[in-house]
Amino acid sequence: MTVESLFSETPNLPNIPKVIQSLIEQFNDPNSNSDEISKKIKMDQVLSAKIMRLANSARYGAGRKVASIDSAVVMLGIDSLKTLVIASGITGAFKDIEGFDKKAFWRDSFMIASISKLIAKHTDADPETAFTCGMMHNIGDLLIRIAYPEQAVKIDNLIAVGASRVDLQDNQFSCNFAEVSAELAKRWNFPADIVKAVRQQCAPNDFKSYSSYSGIIYLACYLNDAFRNNLEPETVLAEFPNDIARPLEINLVSFFETIIELTQAEDDIEAIIN
Repeated sequence: MTVESLFSETPNLPNIPKVIQSLIEQFNDPNSNSDEISKKIKMDQVLSAKIMRLANSARYGAGRKVASIDSAVVMLGIDSLKTLVIASGITGAFKDIEGFDKKAFWRDSFMIASISKLIAKHTDADPETAFTCGMMHNIGDLLIRIAYPEQAVKIDNLIAVGASRVDLQDNQFSCNFAEVSAELAKRWNFPADIVKAVRQQCAPNDFKSYSSYSGIIYLACYLNDAFRNNLEPETVLAEFPNDIARPLEINLVSFFETIIELTQAEDDIEAIIN
């Protein structure tokens, strides 16, 4: 199997709704305004409901009652809104997979995306692009599960006892989740920087043309796994992949406490995927 054959053999490939793609483009337009963004959001009832739910959540609402999309757009601000629209569009593109905990998958992706965004703020990279990279980084694994559910379960069982997902997928399918994720990002017309980052995420330093976003994804995945496995902060710092971090010129110690707070905070993914 190749990446191309996986896509050609998989019926009903997921697509991001056009209104979401249009909004992402509008967010990047310096001439766009909140009224235009509100009108676009109102065109999608599902997205509107999610935005309202988030605007009235504990994290974003801060006790204030937000009664309209117009108010929600102003209250949330462009940066938060863009993050939420991207997350909603990506998660909403995939249907449930029998026997697979999709909510746990998206919760994990959302955390990696959030850590990626935080790391990017301490580099020259764009935080919102880094967030999108984080949300997209493991999409290929979902596609593989849709196309080959039985093989995917067998691979999960081997990973549980220490095997490498990349090695197993390469052996079984002649491609891996990173390559499939990159191809989907390309087919969704995401920027070349995102496609490149997702493709190179597993070994950022092994490519002639370095992608700072691939390094950010790698570090975010490391930190997410470390805290999810309840490693002590001292261990996380001691085992930190400095060879990946070095090209980014980041000082992890300077914002390490912020990362800990982020990983311990209540996430907002439930409001996005419900």
